[in-house]
Amino acid sequence: MPEDPAAAAQELFAVLRHLDAQGVQEIWIETPPDSAAWDGVRDRLQRAAATV
Repeated sequence: MPEDPAAAAQELFAVLRHLDAQGVQEIWIETPPDSAAWDGVRDRLQRAAATV
């Protein structure tokens, strides 16, 4: 994954959409860095996990 939060978010969510389309039942993701720049990525991942 790219180290830039915006680029990483774009790539991550593209991969997640692909995995969802494949019917993958469980996805493990390393927690993004704990800094303000990554807040949006962490928020979207938390919301996605809550919908399960």
